[in-house]
Amino acid sequence: MAKGQYSDVIRTGRPGKAIGAFTAGSGVLQFQQGLEFNSQSSNNQPTDVFLTNNVVRLGITELLEVSMLVDYQMQSMGSEMGDLRGLNNLHFGFRVHINDQNGWLPTTGFQLRLKIPNTSDDFPSENLAPVMVAVVNWSLRKKMTLATNWVLDYNGNDPIPTVRYVVNFGFPLYNKWRGFMESYGSVREGDFQNKVDGGFSYLVNNNVQLDISGGYGNNFGVLETFVNTGVSWRLVGSKRGSE
Repeated sequence: MAKGQYSDVIRTGRPGKAIGAFTAGSGVLQFQQGLEFNSQSSNNQPTDVFLTNNVVRLGITELLEVSMLVDYQMQSMGSEMGDLRGLNNLHFGFRVHINDQNGWLPTTGFQLRLKIPNTSDDFPSENLAPVMVAVVNWSLRKKMTLATNWVLDYNGNDPIPTVRYVVNFGFPLYNKWRGFMESYGSVREGDFQNKVDGGFSYLVNNNVQLDISGGYGNNFGVLETFVNTGVSWRLVGSKRGSE
């Protein structure tokens, strides 16, 4: 069995797209909240997207957590096509921490969430759909990290999955500042897309972290730039606070 355990310092999936193998910790309630502005340009037709992202995680044991994801999206399609808005994602699921790193044997975990259908008229999905993530991460020298995620994602409207990947390199900067660089992409029906991003996080205290990041993509004639900022925080309880 893994020996994963509660961390004195908050572990969070922010910033960036990669998630870690560790759970929040037994009895810990954790929130990860972000705002993203995304600008897309295709055939001289600009599209602006404003997204709020909210993740709630509750540690059941040191190796198991349950979680919820809520994304609300507002999308401007231009004067001719109108605007879209509504819940883009509503997911419920769990994460399990499988094992800790042992030499070059990586830390691993697995996350499964189910996308709830019929939550929005503008971003419709017809069926309950799974999103599965295999997590393979390494702790490197000098507090650097390498995180990889391998994702199988169904949209709830057809049986064709999207395969996604994330490769994230994290590194310390100064004192409570950290940085990261990331490449991530997807393959669906033979069509490959890739994007890159990077950014910074600041540890306010052991239970609160702030972050900011930005990224770029250019796929199939669609030029995309985005910025993201957010906060991660947790409630550890009186027992945890006294440890």
